[in-house]
Amino acid sequence: MPKVKGKGQAAILNNDQIDQVIGLCAEPYKFIVAIAAFTGCRMGEALALRAENLDLVAGIITLTHTKTGRTREVALHPELVALLSESNLPTVGYLFPSPRTAGHITRQAVDKELRLVCEALKLRGVGTHSFRRSLATNLHGKGIPLKTIASITGHESLNELSRYLDVTPAQQQAAILAR
Repeated sequence: MPKVKGKGQAAILNNDQIDQVIGLCAEPYKFIVAIAAFTGCRMGEALALRAENLDLVAGIITLTHTKTGRTREVALHPELVALLSESNLPTVGYLFPSPRTAGHITRQAVDKELRLVCEALKLRGVGTHSFRRSLATNLHGKGIPLKTIASITGHESLNELSRYLDVTPAQQQAAILAR
């Protein structure tokens, strides 16, 4: 069930919808959302990124502030590398510094931008976690093994990962017909 008034799970978006959201977000939010969408990282992990965590030449992002406390590296999709290469992000310190404090942009600021963008696009139930759920579900729908998806998202168990996955009516129908 999609998120309504802060309750329920964040909506899952298809790649076209994700591209629309990224395209409509203002800078630097478009880069934050793109990182979350292409890597499946948690919004807090994206916001805590430092410039030294991003290697566009090698195509690797290193997530150091993870929920589990374990650092993980995730390969970058070429579209994300191209988008970030054209950005004017800092080369030292936080990748997304706060304009008001010594820290980084807050999750609340990203959430506010997302609400404006998704309202304009008439997308309901989208939250900061939508991009993580969307990547996991979309990869699963393309037949990527669950263990591979878990290694990208940083889920420690397949049981945890399974809560992120959604099944479409088309997938249900295909499963029934595969008998």
